[in-house]
Amino acid sequence: MSKRVNIYYAGFSHRVGGAFHHVVNIKKGMEEQGFSINVITLDSIPLIFRYIPHIIQLIGNFINFPMGFLYKQKVIRYFYSLKYKNSCDIEIFEDIYTYWSSNTISIVILHALWSDNLQAFNAGEQRRKKLEKKETRIINKIHSPIITVSEPYKKFILSRLNPFDLNKNIDVIELGIDINKFKKAIKNNNSILFVGSLEARKNILFLLKVYKLLQAKSNNKYSLTIVGDGPQKTELKEFAKGNNLKKLNILGRLSYDEVISEMPKHTYYVHTSLKESFSYALLEAKLSGLITIAYSKLQVPKEFIDIKMGSFDENQWVQKIESGQGHNNKFENHQFSYRIMTQRTIDKLHLNV
Repeated sequence: MSKRVNIYYAGFSHRVGGAFHHVVNIKKGMEEQGFSINVITLDSIPLIFRYIPHIIQLIGNFINFPMGFLYKQKVIRYFYSLKYKNSCDIEIFEDIYTYWSSNTISIVILHALWSDNLQAFNAGEQRRKKLEKKETRIINKIHSPIITVSEPYKKFILSRLNPFDLNKNIDVIELGIDINKFKKAIKNNNSILFVGSLEARKNILFLLKVYKLLQAKSNNKYSLTIVGDGPQKTELKEFAKGNNLKKLNILGRLSYDEVISEMPKHTYYVHTSLKESFSYALLEAKLSGLITIAYSKLQVPKEFIDIKMGSFDENQWVQKIESGQGHNNKFENHQFSYRIMTQRTIDKLHLNV
């Protein structure tokens, strides 16, 4: 009889992000090794209760910002544990906040902390530290192994949380995908691509300002394609219209296979994000043969970025895009295979397969 695995993801399956990509790929890898996988998302909660966590988050943040994010996760943990605790042989928690202690073999994936993602709220240093202190306590109470997604992000976590007496060991298992899906078709067509959620952390308004300056200097030589959706979509479209940005295409949300097909059509992948712990998009761009340009202080594997930017100076980004230097750094893509990620996770769980 195959071992039963529950994977807990604290979001809706249709609102996919980096954590859900991990769900998809670890599910695929473990099923290939004979495990029986059950993915639990907010869609698994009865409809009458499904949006209660979001309401709690809104109320909680109104009263005690930013603790509402943690209140939301506590409610999700309660709903999940009520139905699924002790219902399987192995548990994979896709964040630190929904973890519960039990006798079941389990592992916790630390994709990112809520304190990383306060850019849209102007939270201030004091409130961020308040949240970090609470997150340190949450991590210290976890009895299962904790893994995070890159060595740079592990170093970032330790630097942020050690002042609050972090005493839990955190290991690294880099995320993996099906690398065989990607085909390199390097083009020299002056086409720029961005893929990601249209939110403050991704810094897309800065990207449009860079693009505006780039087009002015090059007489509209370049084109920009943006793939994604999010709360800033209307603002970005208004900026584009108000500045008469030419050769700009905002495609909206695409399926994963559509994104993979879109990537090789472009030359540059420009990632203006302020914060990342891994970045599937940068990995996918590298696998597709694009020249990747991004902020040097992102906590991503160093080989993901061809051209590293030390600041957010528009002129410097324009200069680097125009130069196109730094392409094809050494990139061992096999280490980012979902099969390697899966096997390392199984080994961490000390399972006999």
